[in-house]
Amino acid sequence: MSEEAVISENQESNSEESGSLLTPEAEAPAENQEPEAMPHLANDPEQPSGDMEDYEWGDRPDWIPEQFWSEKDGPDLEGLSKSYNELRTKFSQGKHKAPKDGNYDIASLKDHGIDNDDPLLNDFVSFSKENGLSQEQFDQITAMYMSHMGEMMDQADTNREAELAKLGPKGEKVVAGLNQWLTKLGQSGALSPEEVDAIASKADSATYIQALNKIRASYGEKTIPDVSVQESTGMTKSDLQALLADPRYGKDMAYTESVERKFYEFH
Repeated sequence: MSEEAVISENQESNSEESGSLLTPEAEAPAENQEPEAMPHLANDPEQPSGDMEDYEWGDRPDWIPEQFWSEKDGPDLEGLSKSYNELRTKFSQGKHKAPKDGNYDIASLKDHGIDNDDPLLNDFVSFSKENGLSQEQFDQITAMYMSHMGEMMDQADTNREAELAKLGPKGEKVVAGLNQWLTKLGQSGALSPEEVDAIASKADSATYIQALNKIRASYGEKTIPDVSVQESTGMTKSDLQALLADPRYGKDMAYTESVERKFYEFH
């Protein structure tokens, strides 16, 4: 007979003997009942609660670098693991030390169009060998240099576009005409190659181009005819030369500016 049956029979027997109308069932012992949590684990202040946002992490342990620790979120275990794997990769590739043969890997530089015989690159490779730079240090310095060079080139392109805009809609044609003129002066021997380069290297502003174009025009340099411009201004090269020959040119500022404006429109 089961324990529950025995209890029920005893209750019925007692009820009949006492005449009681109440016969509550005795609570049977629960099977497989899990034990209650140990008192010393309940509300343990050292154990993180379910809401990690309110958890106080305390001070950073010495073995965790500062870049992988947040006072709010605690340790950045994912970042720490990634950094460790990257470090292992560098060690396995030998990038933490200088190449034994002194031949640095310049594959990344070739992607930027730098050749093996580039003078600046060769000077830096020699410097790296003499000072025992590791491949990693070599890569870091060259990457920093290429980054700055890229920014400078972008800035130069921006400046060039801005200066061309100041020259007006015919700015590109004015520059092309000056290039032809300087080339002709160099080929004829009127200017040495060094002098041509010196003039060209300073042509980084609209003011410089305008001044050089005035000098060119004052010498009566002929340019490639531009039919569309001639039609819009209604003037020819001879007409412009006649304006330059007028005594008022160079003395009367209003007249001079008018002539120069016609020259710009013509070119």
